[in-house]
Amino acid sequence: MPIPTSNPDAAPRRLLREVVFEKMLAAIVDGTLEPGERLNDDQLVKWLGVSRTPVREAIAQLHTYGLVDIEANRFTRVAARDDIVYAEAAQFLAGLHTLAREWGSGNLDAATRKTLLGSIASVTKQLKAHDLDGPGALLDVQGELAKASGNALFVGTEEPLRIRVNFLRPREIDSYDWDALLAVADELAEALKN
Repeated sequence: MPIPTSNPDAAPRRLLREVVFEKMLAAIVDGTLEPGERLNDDQLVKWLGVSRTPVREAIAQLHTYGLVDIEANRFTRVAARDDIVYAEAAQFLAGLHTLAREWGSGNLDAATRKTLLGSIASVTKQLKAHDLDGPGALLDVQGELAKASGNALFVGTEEPLRIRVNFLRPREIDSYDWDALLAVADELAEALKN
C-alpha cells in the first residue's frame, strides 16, 4: 500500500494547548471570564471539552502574558485591571510600535500593504465614531507591522505585550484622546503609502 502524501494546501495542524489558549484568551479579553474571577480547572475542562493538561498549559501561558494571577495552592484567577500597569505597558508598546513601523513597513508585499491600508481605513472610522473597539483594532494593525519585521524575538515580545495592553485598556469613552489615536492612524497610513 502506498503511503498517502499530505495535502500542501491543508492548514498546519495546531496543538490542543494553542486552541485552548486562544479560547481562554478570547473569553478573558471579551469579558466572559471577568477580572478577579477564579479559574477552576474542573470547570474549564468541562467547558472546553479537553483534558486538564492543555488547560494548565494555557493558564501558564496566560500567566506569562500577565492575564492570569497564580498563587500556588491558593488560587488561579483572571488578573485585575490596573491603571499603573496599563500605563507602563502602553508606553513600552508604543516604543515597540515605533520600531514596528520602521522595520515592518519596508518588508510588506503589495497585497499585504493594501490589506493593512484597508484595516487602517476601518480603524479610522471606528476612532472617529469613538468606538471602544477602535483602540484595540489600532494596536492589532501595528501588531501586523511587527510581524512583517521578520524578527521572531521582536514579534515574541510585541504580541504578549499588545494582548496585555488590550486587556488592560480602559473601557470608558472619556478615557481616550481620540484625536491622538487618529493622528497615529494617519501616521501609519502615510508610512504604508510610502
